[in-house]
Amino acid sequence: MNATPAPDRHVPVLIVGGGGSGLTASLALSDLGVDTLLIERHPTTSVQPKAHILNARTMEIFDHLGVAEDIHREGSPAENRAAMVWLSSLGGDAPYDRQVLHRTSAYGGGELAERYALASAQPHANLGQRWLEPLLRRHAEKRAPGGLLFHHELTALDEDPDGVTATVLDRGSGQTFTVRAAYVVAADGGKTIGRLRSIPMEGTPTFLEWINLHVRADFSAFIPCDDAVVNRVSSLSEDGTLQHCGVVPMGPDRWGRHSEEWTLMFSRPPGAADLDDDTIVAMVRRTLKLPDDHPMDVESISRWPVEGTVARRFRSGRVFLVGDAAHRHPPSGALGLNTGVQDSHNLAWKLALVLGGSADDALLDTYESERRPVARRVVERALFSLFNQIAFTAGTGVVQGAHPDWNRAQMTALFSDTPDGETRRAVLREYFDTNRITTAHLGLEMGYDYADAGSVTSDGTPRPPQDPLGLEYEQTARPGSRLPHAWLTEDGTRTGTHRLHRAPGSFLLLAGAEGTAWVEAARLLSRRYGVRIDAYAVGGEGAVADPEGRWRELRGHDEHGAVLVRPDGFVTMRERSACADPLRVVEQALLTALGRDREAAAGEGPGPRTEEGDAG
Repeated sequence: MNATPAPDRHVPVLIVGGGGSGLTASLALSDLGVDTLLIERHPTTSVQPKAHILNARTMEIFDHLGVAEDIHREGSPAENRAAMVWLSSLGGDAPYDRQVLHRTSAYGGGELAERYALASAQPHANLGQRWLEPLLRRHAEKRAPGGLLFHHELTALDEDPDGVTATVLDRGSGQTFTVRAAYVVAADGGKTIGRLRSIPMEGTPTFLEWINLHVRADFSAFIPCDDAVVNRVSSLSEDGTLQHCGVVPMGPDRWGRHSEEWTLMFSRPPGAADLDDDTIVAMVRRTLKLPDDHPMDVESISRWPVEGTVARRFRSGRVFLVGDAAHRHPPSGALGLNTGVQDSHNLAWKLALVLGGSADDALLDTYESERRPVARRVVERALFSLFNQIAFTAGTGVVQGAHPDWNRAQMTALFSDTPDGETRRAVLREYFDTNRITTAHLGLEMGYDYADAGSVTSDGTPRPPQDPLGLEYEQTARPGSRLPHAWLTEDGTRTGTHRLHRAPGSFLLLAGAEGTAWVEAARLLSRRYGVRIDAYAVGGEGAVADPEGRWRELRGHDEHGAVLVRPDGFVTMRERSACADPLRVVEQALLTALGRDREAAAGEGPGPRTEEGDAG
């Protein structure tokens, strides 16, 4: 009988894919003390600018991972990422050319800044993946030397009861080797693992082809606004139809209308006649109405199918899907990369605690029960936002398929200095105002919760009203919700609630000023279960104070109550006042958060140790 060859490498976690989601998983797991190996089939990180808007929740995660400052340093200044602007063209000499159709504050900038600042200590950022991914890779390689292999491709994956064996091809040398891992994180965009595991994607299949051009050009003479994170051109063509093209400044050294690099993007129906690169460039120049002699150097052109799908399963045995491997949708709303980063963050602490023996494997099932509903909502919103963006151009009066003279007359009237023109522009603003669901969706970014996933301890309170538009966000410390942001002081120094998480993988207990019994219980249980719990009584004579009173407004408990927060910043327990047995209450909540529900339900924790043991 032939023995199975020994694998060439052993790691607790194999990460397949070196984009934003995979690199986030590598960073998070390294910080949690988990050895990983990341493989990526391409020789480098992305050469395309790709996604660029990083929302406040994602930046909270990157702050926790120690990379937020670098991202803000390399990304656009706040004044260049504050708005979305719609233009009728960049060039041209018709009465309706080079006009501003609409402008609105976007993604936490401009008039939205104060509302977003109340919700998070982290402002959003703007940095394309072409520059973000190398930044994340540098940090990941410092934390896991030798743990990232680019130009390496997964070719086979075999699972048994004890682990997973992956066959990896070194695409440079042509050699193959095997990797033995306890778990696999599939961050490969669905290129390989979903197919190998026979996990179908459900939803709206490919319905558009998206084409991106990465160009170098000076558009400063054609773009009137310096604060736009995205410009959208909707120009009237010679045949009287509206043609659309995104014009996105990508920096990287100068930003706004003085940016040196840009992404130009448009979509077309799938199955349309193939276009060669020269034809694509000519189409874009016509849509923008650029002068024939204006220089524009094309760095690259990429095409990708647009769908609106979610994987049927996010977990398949020892394999977990994150990012585009788990959900795919159009870029409207800037939700894709952000959702992938949040997937990896949700999964990493669970893998670490299971591998470390503190949590049960059942905890890993909550990755799917928590993240799949979020992904489904994101996909639904991205699809609706895309079609809404197409629909609201009807406010111009242009009718697709109408005679060109009619449509030219509508656009001319729109910008006329007459009462009719003023009315038309007011109506157009009403149409465009519906785009708030794409650019100001704080509730969608921050308001998702895990209360129905079976992974937190309910306190019996109802879910706060949800804004169906996803614009408004009511912070709450209800179990399953993200820990509310509030400014506190610690030993006199200002700090935010999220900064009180002292170490990766730690739980956080915040009690009221009279809740020292909760703090003592948390410290005892931390020693008992080998899980770090940082515990504070906020107010009173403790080190942490609430001088602005904001935390008292948000926490939902009195001075005798407490909240317990998971390592990913989500509340897992809230006790609204004092109770007879704080130790038992926190213990049951902790066991539930660790996936040890059967112990929690039966009260089967290990029981009190001796005083000497607890002091260890």
